[in-house]
Amino acid sequence: MADDMQLKGAVIDAVGMIEDPVSKKTLLDAHMVEDVVVQGGEVTVKIAFPANYPKDERWVVEDNVHDAVEKIGGAKKINVVGFVEGQGAGAPPAAAAGHAHAHSHDHGHDHGHSHEPAKGLSGKSGAVPASKSLEGVGRVIAVASGKGGVGKSTVAVNLALALQRLGYRTGLLDIDIYGPSLPTLLGINERPNVKNKRIVPPEIHGMKVMSLGFLMEDDTPVIWRGPIVTGIIRQFLQDVDWNGLDYLVVDMPPGTGDAQLSLAQTVPVDGAVVVTTPSDLALVDAARGLRMFNTLNVDVLGIVENMAWFQWPGAAASHTAIAKLKASGADAKAVAELANALSENERVYIFGREGGRREATRLGTPFLGEIPLDERVRYGGDNGNPVVVAEPDGAVARAFAALAEKVAQAKPVEREAGAGRKGLFSFLKG
Repeated sequence: MADDMQLKGAVIDAVGMIEDPVSKKTLLDAHMVEDVVVQGGEVTVKIAFPANYPKDERWVVEDNVHDAVEKIGGAKKINVVGFVEGQGAGAPPAAAAGHAHAHSHDHGHDHGHSHEPAKGLSGKSGAVPASKSLEGVGRVIAVASGKGGVGKSTVAVNLALALQRLGYRTGLLDIDIYGPSLPTLLGINERPNVKNKRIVPPEIHGMKVMSLGFLMEDDTPVIWRGPIVTGIIRQFLQDVDWNGLDYLVVDMPPGTGDAQLSLAQTVPVDGAVVVTTPSDLALVDAARGLRMFNTLNVDVLGIVENMAWFQWPGAAASHTAIAKLKASGADAKAVAELANALSENERVYIFGREGGRREATRLGTPFLGEIPLDERVRYGGDNGNPVVVAEPDGAVARAFAALAEKVAQAKPVEREAGAGRKGLFSFLKG
């Protein structure tokens, strides 16, 4: 499983950068990479050709794709399935391997043949492909979850703002391509500027931010193939000016799909925070996400439990009323019973209790803390005024501040003055 995941990411990287001889764009930019499937070391690449695409050029593309995959090493068998867009890819990979290339020109190899891998990824088995550093960024922290609906984006936004409040220069990158929520959560919808051929990310609360949501209408669906999503993520790293940051917080898509795999392989992430709720269902998926990072040699900083409990809104007023009763000389036993009843019920554990803590212990990873379920978090997110900014001294903001302190302690940055630091977050720079 691990080798297949790593190999798939490397194949997407290599194939996507091949130039289409007709459009002169990369296959990724030309939207010709339909799918990449890796199973048991067997690689199948589906290439969608536009109608009336020249046959000779099609052969060239298919040959180049095969050669690029073969050059990576690590594949037991390579299938290149070419088809005309709109007509489907035809037979499934196993059946298509022997029929995908009926042309007879001599190209020196058979796309369906099996071969022993010359080398593993990056020259050794199971290794993650090497990458370059992104200058000016100190540390990159990925905020991830195994499934959607656990408040991952809310945690990412408030963690970034909490780091900012601790005095760190912070940026926030939203790569949840299919559901970009940063514009809503931060109340910002301006299009970024371009300077010296680089995107200048908008700033809010002194923090650089970037999201696909800044470039699209609110109700526009994103219907893109996985490799295209990979290309967009790369552009957000390569073409955006992130220089001058202590921390770049990355709000990742939910799950363990192509986007997570490509980011983790192409870009050295310094640490990952896995978000879950206390429910058993969420914990199962959180474990999958954590193991994915372990497989890809990304340091998991720990698990944070979101929506840990619901604080009864009347609790504070009730405590005040009980204190007045006690001071008035009311029956001490009755007052004590009332106080006990309140303390036992003011926190409502809607999704279960301490599941994140137990799962962190089971998986041998740090437990980073609990974030309560509070209507002010929802309200702030809906209105572009995150709770860390709206109520910086409140209980929820303090929970996020504690999380930020643990992240900073786990992955400290140099605080000396001076620009041009060498960061540990990478992307392929030309």
